Amino acid sequence: MRESVYIQEPTNWIGVLIKSLAIIGLVGFTNFGFYDRIELLYMSSRWFTLVFYLGMWATSFVALFIAAFQPNKYVRLAWAVLLSISATTAFVYTSVSGSDLSVFDAMSLWAARHEAGRAFEFYKSGIIGAVIVFIASFAIIALPPVPKNRWAALSLKWLAWTPVMPVLLIAAIIFIKEGGGSQAMPSQFQPLAVGFVAAVKVASHELPAHRSVKLKADKKQRLKNVVMLIDESVRPDYLNWKTGNAATPNLALNANKIINFGNAVSGGNCSSYSNALLRFGGTQQNIVKSITSNPTIWQYAKAAGYRTVYIDGQSGLNKNPGMLQNFMTIPETESIDRFVRFKDIPNPQLDFKLLEVIQKELSGDVPVFIYANKNGAHFPYDEGYPKSETVFEPTVTQMGEDNLQTRVNSYSNVIRWSVDRFFKDFFQKIDLSKTAVIYTSDHGQAVFNGKLTHCSVNDPDPREGLVPMLVMTGDSELKNKFAVGAKLNQAKTSHFMIRPTILMLMGYNRQEIARMYGPSLLEPAPENPQFTSGDVFGVFAKKVRWTPLDLSKKYLELAKPLLPSSRKLVRAPYNSRL
Repeated sequence: MRESVYIQEPTNWIGVLIKSLAIIGLVGFTNFGFYDRIELLYMSSRWFTLVFYLGMWATSFVALFIAAFQPNKYVRLAWAVLLSISATTAFVYTSVSGSDLSVFDAMSLWAARHEAGRAFEFYKSGIIGAVIVFIASFAIIALPPVPKNRWAALSLKWLAWTPVMPVLLIAAIIFIKEGGGSQAMPSQFQPLAVGFVAAVKVASHELPAHRSVKLKADKKQRLKNVVMLIDESVRPDYLNWKTGNAATPNLALNANKIINFGNAVSGGNCSSYSNALLRFGGTQQNIVKSITSNPTIWQYAKAAGYRTVYIDGQSGLNKNPGMLQNFMTIPETESIDRFVRFKDIPNPQLDFKLLEVIQKELSGDVPVFIYANKNGAHFPYDEGYPKSETVFEPTVTQMGEDNLQTRVNSYSNVIRWSVDRFFKDFFQKIDLSKTAVIYTSDHGQAVFNGKLTHCSVNDPDPREGLVPMLVMTGDSELKNKFAVGAKLNQAKTSHFMIRPTILMLMGYNRQEIARMYGPSLLEPAPENPQFTSGDVFGVFAKKVRWTPLDLSKKYLELAKPLLPSSRKLVRAPYNSRL
C-alpha cells in the first residue's frame, strides 16, 4: 500500500509583498477625500465618528486583502470583477462629477436611464481612465501569488465571504443616515453598497421625472435679468448694518441699494437639500411630491425666454471641478445653457471669479437667468479669506485652539471678506438697472455649540436654518414694491417664498404662481416658519422633519459686537458658555 505524501509548495513571499504594495497603491489611486474627511471630523471634534470612520477603513482594507489572496482562483476572480467594477465606478463618477456617488445619484441615474446616450456623451472623457483603472485593479487582485502555507490558505478560504462585510456595513450606514454617511468610504466597496441600497429603494420608491412647464410667461412683463445668488453658511445676524461698524462696513455703506428682509428661514439645514428645494421648487404644503415632480427653475427660465447660466463657485476646491453637486443630475443640466466651474483658483478668490462671470453675463443683450452658488463662509473658516484680511483675532488657526472666541473671530473674518468685501465689488461692477438679485444663504451656522455647525438630522440647532434675505435691483418701481414687501414681511420670510418671487420677475402670472407655490416676498408671509432636516425626497423618511425657527429671537454667540484686534491691547477673558 502506497503512502500518500502532501507536498506543500513554498510561498513566494517577495511576490506577496509586491502584490501587497500594489494593492495599497491601488487604494490610494482610486480613493478621494480620505484625508479631507479626517480633517473635517477632527476640526469639528466628532471623535466617535472619526474612530468609526477609521474602523470602517481598517475593516475594508482587511477584506480587500482577503479577497486578493484567496487560494481558490475562481473565488479570487469573482471578487476581482466585483471590486474592480466598484472601484472603477467610483473613480469615473468622482473624476467627472467631483463628488461621491450617492444613493440619490444612483436613483436619479436609474430614473433617467432613457438618457443613457447623453450620459455617455457627458462622461466620455472618463472612459479611458475607467478602462485603465479596471484592468489594473482586476490584474492586481486576480493574479497570483497567494499564500501556499496550508494553514494560511485554509484560513483565507474560511474567510472568503469577508468582503461582504464592508458592503453591508456601509449600506447600514446609508439606511441609518437616510441616504448619507457614505462619503469618502473605500471605493472598492462604497458603490456596491450604494447600488444595493438604491436597488432596494427603486423597487419600492422610484423618483418621478420633473414635469414640463404648463404656465405661460408674459415676456412683455418680465425683467431682463434675474439672479439667484446663494451664499454658503452665512448668518444674517453677523451682517452689521450700522455705519462705521468693523464687521461689514461696506454693506452698511450700500444699505440704500439693498432691500433687507431681515432674518429668514432656509428650506433645509444642509447645502444639498436646501439647494435642491430652491432649484426644484419644493413647497411646504407637500414637500415630497413637489420637490420630486415640479419643473426645475431652469425649465421655467427657458420657457420664459431666458438664457440660463449656472455658476458653481465651490468647484475650485475640488481636484476635479466637474461637480454635479446638491442632487443636480444630467437631465437637469440639459436646460442649462452655460455651466461655469473653476479650476486652480485660491479659495479666497472664488467668489470674486464668480462675480466676474455674473458681470459679463449681465452685460449682454440677451435676457439671462443666473443661479450662482457662492463659496461664502464654508468651514474651516480661516481658509476662506486672505491672511492679510485677518481683522478679528485670535483665530482658530493662529491659536491652534478651537473655542468660542477663536471660532467666532474666524467666522467673522470670513464673513467680512466673502460677503462684505464681495458686495463692495458687486456694487462697483454690476449694473442693476434691468436686473433683480435675490440673495440668501443655503443654510445658517451653529458657529460654536459643541456639535455640528449644520446638517444635523435630529434636533438641529435653530441657527442651522437662520439665513439672510436681501433683494437688489436698479428698477425704481420694482425696488419700491420690494421695499413695501420688506416692511410687511420683516423677519418673516423663508426660502419657500423665493420661487414664486423669481417666477413673478420672469413674467408668470402672480395668481397662478401663488396657487402652485404660495406667496412671494411681496405678499404676507405664512406664519410659523420652519426648516427641514434630513431626507425631503421621501426615500428614507416617511415623514419630513421640520424645525420651527423664531426669527424674532437673538442668536449671536457673543452678545457684544466684535472690535478689530490690536496687538497693543490685552484681551479680557470671556465666558465660553453659550
